Amino acid sequence: MFSRWSFTTTNRNGEFSSHHKDGRRHRSRPRDPVRERKRIDLFDLDSTITGRDPLNIGIKETWKLGHVAEKLRKHYPDGDQEISEDAEIRFFWVDKPLEGDDIPKGASSLLYRVLGEKDDGAVRLVWRGANLKLRKHQLDAITREIAAGRSVGSIRETTLNLLRASNEKKGLLLRDANQIVVEAAGGLREGPLQGNNWEARKVQAWLCRYLIIDVRPPDDYFVLRGFNEQYVWHKPHHNSRGYADVSRLKNWLKDEVLTSIYHRKSHRRGIEAEDIKLACRGKPIRKHNHIRPGETIDFEVPRSVEDKFIRAEAWLVPLSEECIVCSDEKRVSEMPNRRRITAACEHNSNMCKECVGTWIASSLDTVTWDRLKCPECPQLLKYENVRAFATREIFERYDTLAMKALLSSIPDFMWCLNPRCNSGQIHPAGCARAKCYACKRYLCVRHNVPWHKGETCEEYERRARRQRRNDKASEEHVKEIAKPCPGCNKNVHKYTGCDHVTCICGHEWCWLCFGRYYRDEHDFLQCHHKRECRYHDNPPNYEGGRAFMPFLNMAGPPPPAPPPIFPGGPPRPRRVDAAAQAGPRDRPPRAPLANEELFGFLLRRQMHRNPFDPNINVNMVRAGQPNFMGPDFLEDALLFNLGHLMQRAERDR
Repeated sequence: MFSRWSFTTTNRNGEFSSHHKDGRRHRSRPRDPVRERKRIDLFDLDSTITGRDPLNIGIKETWKLGHVAEKLRKHYPDGDQEISEDAEIRFFWVDKPLEGDDIPKGASSLLYRVLGEKDDGAVRLVWRGANLKLRKHQLDAITREIAAGRSVGSIRETTLNLLRASNEKKGLLLRDANQIVVEAAGGLREGPLQGNNWEARKVQAWLCRYLIIDVRPPDDYFVLRGFNEQYVWHKPHHNSRGYADVSRLKNWLKDEVLTSIYHRKSHRRGIEAEDIKLACRGKPIRKHNHIRPGETIDFEVPRSVEDKFIRAEAWLVPLSEECIVCSDEKRVSEMPNRRRITAACEHNSNMCKECVGTWIASSLDTVTWDRLKCPECPQLLKYENVRAFATREIFERYDTLAMKALLSSIPDFMWCLNPRCNSGQIHPAGCARAKCYACKRYLCVRHNVPWHKGETCEEYERRARRQRRNDKASEEHVKEIAKPCPGCNKNVHKYTGCDHVTCICGHEWCWLCFGRYYRDEHDFLQCHHKRECRYHDNPPNYEGGRAFMPFLNMAGPPPPAPPPIFPGGPPRPRRVDAAAQAGPRDRPPRAPLANEELFGFLLRRQMHRNPFDPNINVNMVRAGQPNFMGPDFLEDALLFNLGHLMQRAERDR
């Protein structure tokens, strides 16, 4: 039924052999996901404490997390590593807890944590001090401080005091709180907690729940100080003579602090050991210097690295300060370093870095770049102070101004006069015409002007002298016909109009005495005229009343009587309607005026003139001016406005 093929081949000895091969084709079995298995690694987050090693198990595609938990219980049935049946097993993938019972697709490893029956997963302490005692109730007190949100530095201080109380005979071994080591055990970031300002309970974000406390011998550590914080390096590397190497210090700071405090994972971009500057007791530390352990070392990093680190560290540092300007709660790293805005300041600054930067930005618009001062004292800001607080845009502006001032102090240096070119260069002495290397424009070095094409320097000087003489004559003429504004000191020329002048700066003043106009509480215009001014004796509310009287000159005095038609005879009387003639006589008597003195003054000024117009000659009624309004209307309007003015004057007394 099946055909068989015969192949002749040689064996290892070179002899021919007959090999028969079945002609049937091989058929693979169909894929069964129920029976198919894959390998997965399991890591205990608390392996440092429990001693459970990584475990590689085979699981089926259809398995759930419950099946993996049963596999773990079977693997650790008893002993110190036992996982009991009532224990809770929590699984994590990468750095996030897994919700539900599904295994993530593509997961090749899982993290897990075993919690006992009454275990809530809170932070626990483990004492590792070999020669010193720390009792259980003392550990419980430290645990309560951690749960309350105390910092690592505070935990060190508390532990030191408790150790001194329980080990009185070994007090010489306990000199400084920085001897206390607080180390995270397990989780995603194992190792000591270096920052004294870090909140101890925040280690749970690294999936860590055990803190190991230990004590190092005196002077077996370094304290690195920066950003208003302290970072402690325990068990530093040192040579046979007991000194530490500078390069090791920088690498430790870069690897263990600056790039390892991120919430999720380490970021090592943008930070190099060469960018870190160290100083000890105010003196910079060079590359080949050696430092004895126990010293406090100050460090600085570039502004970009500092800002990036402070943002990354913010989740570890609590809000413990308050800015006196913005009243916001701040972290110690957001305040000026060592509480000093400048090295010469003798006060502790309570302003945050952001508010100091805003102060610098506003001050740069009102004062010169080299006169910037501390916002809390008269100390001048130096270049490094502006660089530490100002934003990048403001600092670039400040740096440009400082650079231009420095270059301008060079005798033979000249800036290019092209407004679109920001270049400059040094020109040799005696050079008359120069060419900018950037924009290729020519300029006159002798006169510091763009090159006067078609003129020699002597011809340009003669033309410039003539122009200066003309300009001087123009200025003198302007001073003769103009007066300076008291508000902005600009020359104002008044060729017509009243003596109330309003300058373009908004200042209102009297042309004769320079008195200032203002608005009173009733929004009436007033002016403090000087005694020698012609308007000093004007009545109350004179300036405000002028606004109501522009119509007074519209009605002049009564026109003269027309000549008689017949020269010899008497004039014929004009016929008047009886009702019109009786109207004014039948009016009710007016109320007496409240201010008879003011009313008498108005009558003495003649009613056919505008009493509120200072230029009497201009407002004289011209002969033959037509009367557009009747005398009754003008009389009523005058009395109405004068009544209001006099009532206001009586009320203001």
